[in-house]
Amino acid sequence: MQYLLNAKEMKQADTNTIEHFGVPSLVLMERAALKVVEVIEKERLNTGHTLIVCGCGNNGGDGLAVARMLRQKGAEVTVCLLGDYEKCSPQTKQQYDILIAYGVEIQKEIPERDYTLVIDAIFGIGLSRDVEGNYREAILKMNEISADKLAVDIPSGIHSDSGRIMGCCFFAEHTVTFAYNKLGLNLYPGAEAAGKITVAEIGITEESFLGKEPQTIAFTEEDLTGLPKRQAESNKGTYGKVLVIAGNEQMAGAAYFSAKAAYLCGCGLVKVVTHENNKTMLHTKLPEALIQTYEGKKTEKEALIEAVNWADVIVVGPGLGQSPLSENILKTVLKTASVPMVLDADALNLLAKERELLKLPHTDLIVTPHLGEMARLADMPVDYIKKNLILTAEEFAREYNVICVLKDARTIISIPYGKTYVNLSGNHGMATGGSGDVLTGMIAGLLAGGVSPETAAALGVYLHGKAGDTAAGKTGHYSLMASDILDGISEVTK
Repeated sequence: MQYLLNAKEMKQADTNTIEHFGVPSLVLMERAALKVVEVIEKERLNTGHTLIVCGCGNNGGDGLAVARMLRQKGAEVTVCLLGDYEKCSPQTKQQYDILIAYGVEIQKEIPERDYTLVIDAIFGIGLSRDVEGNYREAILKMNEISADKLAVDIPSGIHSDSGRIMGCCFFAEHTVTFAYNKLGLNLYPGAEAAGKITVAEIGITEESFLGKEPQTIAFTEEDLTGLPKRQAESNKGTYGKVLVIAGNEQMAGAAYFSAKAAYLCGCGLVKVVTHENNKTMLHTKLPEALIQTYEGKKTEKEALIEAVNWADVIVVGPGLGQSPLSENILKTVLKTASVPMVLDADALNLLAKERELLKLPHTDLIVTPHLGEMARLADMPVDYIKKNLILTAEEFAREYNVICVLKDARTIISIPYGKTYVNLSGNHGMATGGSGDVLTGMIAGLLAGGVSPETAAALGVYLHGKAGDTAAGKTGHYSLMASDILDGISEVTK
C-alpha cells in the first residue's frame, strides 16, 4: 500500500516536519537534491551539458542545489532562474547565493544551445492557476529541446491534485518526487507527463501526519497477500456461493466472463441465471457452473428469489439488457437480497432511470460504472467526470451509500465516508470488450471468500490490472482480449 497525497496533505506533512519535529527546511532541500542526483546517476542520464530551469519557490531551490551538486561532479551546468530574486523563498535565495559563491552564472532566460539533460524545477505542488507569460514560453522551449528530461517533484504545469494540465506543462521522462507519491502524478494526463516516477525518502515520515492519515491510497504488489487463504480442511461451501445474473439473449459471453472470473478468484460455487439461449454455450465453456435459465419475456419470480436466497454474493448486470424483464429481475433482486451485491453494466443503465432504487437494499452494494454509465447514473457530462474522477466517485458513494468503482485508465474506488483508492495497475490493452465483466466477477469471487466489501473492491481492481499486465506480457497490448485477462488471474494468484 502507498499513500497518494494531494497538495494540502503534502504541504502539511512538510510543515509538521519542520515546525513540530524541528527538521530545518534547508536540510530537507539538500536531501531532495541529493536524491535527484542519485536518480540521474542510476538512470544514467546524460549530464554532459545540463540545463536546469528554476522558479522562485522551494522547488526552484531544489533545482539550484541539484545544479551545485552536478557541477561538483564535473557536469557542465546552465542554470536559469525565472522570476525575480527578491521574490524567492528564503531557502531558494540561500541556494542561489551558494551557487553564485561557487562561481556559477545564473541566467534569466534559457540560452540557445545544445543540451543533453533538461531538469524542470519551476513549479512544485502548489500550482493553482494556468501557466502564462515567460513561464509558459520557457516550458514550451524546454519541451522542444532534444535531451533527457527530468522533473523535480512534479512536472511544472501539472495540477498536483487532479493531474490536469494547467495551460501547458513540462513533459518529463523521469520525475523524482519527495517523501510520498502525489495524486497528480498518477491521474491522467499528469501520469503521461511524469514518465517514470521515483518516490525519494528525504526525512518526511508518517509521523509527520500527526495521526491524520492521507485520504487516498493505492494498492501495491505486497497487498496481494490479502487474497483469501485456502484451508486444508475445507469444501466448496467454505469459499462461498456467487450468483451471476447476466446474459440476455445473444449475450452469453458477459455471463461467462463474470462467472469464470469469480471461480478464478477462489469462490466455491457459481450459479448463473441467464437467458435460455445461453445455456448450451455456458455448459460447454464453463461446465463447473450451475445454470438456471429463463425464456422470452418472463421468468419465474419464485425461482429467482430462491436463487437469490441461495447466494452469498450476487452479481447483476453484465449483458442483462434493458428490457422490462431485465428491469423486473433487477428490482426483485434489490428488494430481496440480504447479501453483498456487485452491480454492473445494464444494471447501472436501468438504475440511471430510477436512481432511488439504489437506496432499497439493506446490504453492501458495489457499483462498477465506466465513464458513460457514470454519466447516466450521476446525470453529468462525461468530460466533467473525466476531469473530476475522484470528486465524482466520492460524492456518488456518499449520496447513495455504495462503494463506487469508477472505471477509467485510472480506476477510482471510493468508500462512502471512508478511504479512496486509485488503481495503478493495468494497461491500455485492457480497453476491450468483456474486460469489465471479468472485473465484476473477480470482485464477487473475493467477496465470497470472505474479503470485506471495501477491500474486495479495491483489491479486485488491482488484481484485475495485474492480470491484464501479465497477459499483455504474453500477447502484447494490441492483441489482448478478456479471455487473456482470465488466464492472467491464475498467473498472478499462483
